[in-house]
Amino acid sequence: MELMKISGRLIVLEGPDGVGRTSHARLLSQRLEAQGVATANFGLARSALISEHIEANSGQLHNFGPRTRALLYATDMWDQVVHHIQPALDAGFVVVADRFSFTPIIRESVRGTSKDWLNGLYASAPDPDIVIVLDAGPRRILHRVIYTDGIAELKGYESGMDLGHSNIPTVSFIHYQKLLRNKFKQLAKENSFPIVSTKGTFEYTHEEIWKHVEPVVTDLIVKSTS
Repeated sequence: MELMKISGRLIVLEGPDGVGRTSHARLLSQRLEAQGVATANFGLARSALISEHIEANSGQLHNFGPRTRALLYATDMWDQVVHHIQPALDAGFVVVADRFSFTPIIRESVRGTSKDWLNGLYASAPDPDIVIVLDAGPRRILHRVIYTDGIAELKGYESGMDLGHSNIPTVSFIHYQKLLRNKFKQLAKENSFPIVSTKGTFEYTHEEIWKHVEPVVTDLIVKSTS
């Protein structure tokens, strides 16, 4: 008798830093596992091949040109796709991704790099089953970053200071976040990705995320027989 092959699912949470992606990705994985769904996780700069180099030298790497940065992040992602994501999907796991190809493409496209060239770096990557864009206003994100990490974390690249809008980190950060927010909204509109606001409570936002995820994984959830 031939066993039915269960295909995995790729769920992507996108959005800028400070919007709550990582916390929501973690909670989503926990909720899936509690319902009997095998999960695996993905995030940028987490590959065995290059992540330590990216994290240890992030200041210097961000001073490189946009194409060099794009190639480094693409290498990081492809190492994870080949050795982690695709095997997990083939084995029927649900992969919860804390960002995917969309963030590095958006980051460098706002800096003038050809979007077609950037898209080409990820052209044969697995297609997500759903992409959810988490959204928050620039000032709200600024307050979260300062409250969580302190104003010292508003470094040049993360604040968009290389774009030359302002030499004041907080002013530059808000301008940069507006650019990113517009790009993520455009991405969602062009691809019919749902947008979930994170201005409510953490619990409320999670439930809104779950409303979009549940239909994608409903056949994988282990039903209680009690």
